[in-house]
Amino acid sequence: MNTLSNAGLSVRIKQLGCLLMWVFLASLAGCGDARSPTLVTVDKQPEPGAAAKPAAPKPKIALVMKTLTNPFFLEVEKGARRAESALAVELVVKTAAQETSIEQQMLIIDDLIKARVNAIVITPGDSQRLVPVLKKAAAAGIKLVNIDNRLDAEALKLAGVAGIAFVGVDNEKAAHAAASWMARGARPGTQAAIIEGIRSAHNANERMLGAKRAFSENKAVKLVASETAHWKIDEG
Repeated sequence: MNTLSNAGLSVRIKQLGCLLMWVFLASLAGCGDARSPTLVTVDKQPEPGAAAKPAAPKPKIALVMKTLTNPFFLEVEKGARRAESALAVELVVKTAAQETSIEQQMLIIDDLIKARVNAIVITPGDSQRLVPVLKKAAAAGIKLVNIDNRLDAEALKLAGVAGIAFVGVDNEKAAHAAASWMARGARPGTQAAIIEGIRSAHNANERMLGAKRAFSENKAVKLVASETAHWKIDEG
């Protein structure tokens, strides 16, 4: 199994520094007096029978998203590509066909386990159903990072999975701010409806709760419906 090697990365950084120093010295020699002696360098030839040392493999990081039909996830991929270049890693991007394709995400994780990636960054389509396969990945020594939609804390606890970092926003607070802005200046008798995402997704549930809280705080607004559309535009 591939492992992240801090020592390997340090060696590559030192090698890059030596190369830059050589180029700098060569440029100084080129800018000197044309009458000055010319410094000639000769590459040291490998001794007979000496094998060339292979380059250390880059850590392989997999980004698993719900879909690429949502503009939000296109932006997520752009950010990951920038990080790939900055951190000198190999990025593998995998997505399901649509945000409700939970089984497809499970199969993707299984394939990544077989491919022996070093880490998986995942935005799960479901906060509970993906926990077992992610536990399998963790048992294989793969580092896990959860983004966007938080995995269910109770499901992780029951599965005995710990130490998964989460990167995301406070969805309840964000939805409350958005709904409060929409309801601002509403006239008495205004009716509101909430179109939810997948109810087993943590971020969808948090957004629904935030919107409901905002509408309940405005006496001019009456919430008449809250229904799931499973993140689908046509269903919404």
